[in-house]
Amino acid sequence: MTREEFERVAIELMDSVTAMTLACCVDDRPWAADVYFVRQGFDLIFFSSPRSRHSTVLASNPRAAAAIHGEYEKWQQIKGLQLEGNVQPITGAVALGRATAAYLKRYPFVRDFLSNPASISIEAVAKISKVALYVFRPTTVRYVDNSVGFGTRWRLEIENGRPVGEPVSD
Repeated sequence: MTREEFERVAIELMDSVTAMTLACCVDDRPWAADVYFVRQGFDLIFFSSPRSRHSTVLASNPRAAAAIHGEYEKWQQIKGLQLEGNVQPITGAVALGRATAAYLKRYPFVRDFLSNPASISIEAVAKISKVALYVFRPTTVRYVDNSVGFGTRWRLEIENGRPVGEPVSD
């Protein structure tokens, strides 16, 4: 698989799936949570409460993993991404503006929450007012494609949000 092919299938998958499973670990205590995300290159942007379990764990240990995949009825159909990387809060006005704009473009219902708090419950407004934007920046992306054969996957290294080298069979 060429880098161009890898990038194409990875980006198509990221753009067609709305939630990723984010996994983290601190003090030998693993945790996983599903979050809506939007892609900026290979960076994955998501909102979360800084007080959520995964956010507090990531504040102590920013190393994380994520899985992105569709729903399949048979193992032979499974295609997905397995990612390793780091999670950081997004800071700075320009970065926050770009990330927010990308997120709202993909999830217009969030704009309703932010612009018309009366449309949702008081409890939801309280929670939404306390969320922050985070970026999962992968260092390694694996693409799994069981339609080629059980456990067939390729690995691509990522540095500063950009692919490095060619994918290798993993």
